[in-house]
Amino acid sequence: MTAKTIRNVHSILSGAFATAKRWEWIAWNPAESAKPPAAARRPLPATTPEDVAKVIAEGRKAHPVLALYLWLVAITGARRGELCALQVRDVDLVNGVLHIAFNYVVVGGQRIRKDTKTHQDRYLAIDPVTCSMISEHLHTVRAELAAVGLELPDDAYVFSNDPMAARPWNPDWATHKASDLAATAGVKLNIKGLRHYTASQLLAARFDLRNTAARLGHGSGGATTLRHYADPVSAVDRRAAAYLAQLTAGSVAQSD
Repeated sequence: MTAKTIRNVHSILSGAFATAKRWEWIAWNPAESAKPPAAARRPLPATTPEDVAKVIAEGRKAHPVLALYLWLVAITGARRGELCALQVRDVDLVNGVLHIAFNYVVVGGQRIRKDTKTHQDRYLAIDPVTCSMISEHLHTVRAELAAVGLELPDDAYVFSNDPMAARPWNPDWATHKASDLAATAGVKLNIKGLRHYTASQLLAARFDLRNTAARLGHGSGGATTLRHYADPVSAVDRRAAAYLAQLTAGSVAQSD
């Protein structure tokens, strides 16, 4: 088994033994004596804005609604299930705000709308261009329903294949469609990669870590953002390298 698999098994057993100890079924937790292997992490560079643009452009030709979905992932950094759970009433186009309050998952064939991964809802700002794109999408849906004498309810899902938008996209379906779209565009990209893109670009542009982590819905003071989503060779690091090279080159020239 890989180191990651062993760590996952250890975590499950440790939790089970800890519960058994708390219930006084056992005297001690044997998992505490085990030392799981360290998991090696190989961070990947973030996708470039040009490649993201290629995928979204391809989506606008083949699947406009999926293109909007991927655009929102890139702009908000929201998780795939969070956007699948987005309802019309969560969208405030007047003030340019999205309310991320739920996460949509499918487990064992059961569709579940639950709270977010961190159990906290958040409000994310969206720009006028994004507001216009969402407005156009909702207008199209409303027009189709109005043609048959129906209205789009406030609890309708923004991303749905259902005529009344009563059931959201399956997150796995969105993932597969996004990967297929990226492959067609000749780009290696998935939804998690887009979240990586969001975090890396914000940090490279010197947006503070706290707000970047909050936008992505990360807790732990931004540690998760840096550990898993920040580009291992950021623009800031490249500027640092250029500065040190310039400084050192000047010193060498003076010594010559």
